Amino acid sequence: MQVKTNVQFQTFNDGICKIYAVSNIGERGNMPREGLKEKSARIPYEKRKVGIVRFYNAKQENVEIAQLIRIPAAFDVSTQDICFMENVQYGIQQVQDVLDTMPKAKDISLKRLEEKYDFAGI
Repeated sequence: MQVKTNVQFQTFNDGICKIYAVSNIGERGNMPREGLKEKSARIPYEKRKVGIVRFYNAKQENVEIAQLIRIPAAFDVSTQDICFMENVQYGIQQVQDVLDTMPKAKDISLKRLEEKYDFAGI
């Protein structure tokens, strides 16, 4: 018996984002200062619709999901990282593996940051 799966081809053609790790960017010998160090430079993404269930589940946790994007699964992303796209910094609220696409992908729920981090080297 052969099992059919509905695998869809996934494109990532809505733009490019960057992922940053939050770390100490203070100069050696000075006070520590939290800022952003580049983790992944050019990640293609596709914008997704924030569904009603995801929206209200986030609201229950006092989080407002501003964007939902899909990226290739090959990139290392965690909820401790910051996503930078379209000149806006977003906190990563959730990372979900998407297994029914080719190539494999991750859905990233993003919250717009009110307070911005400085970038390392700037």
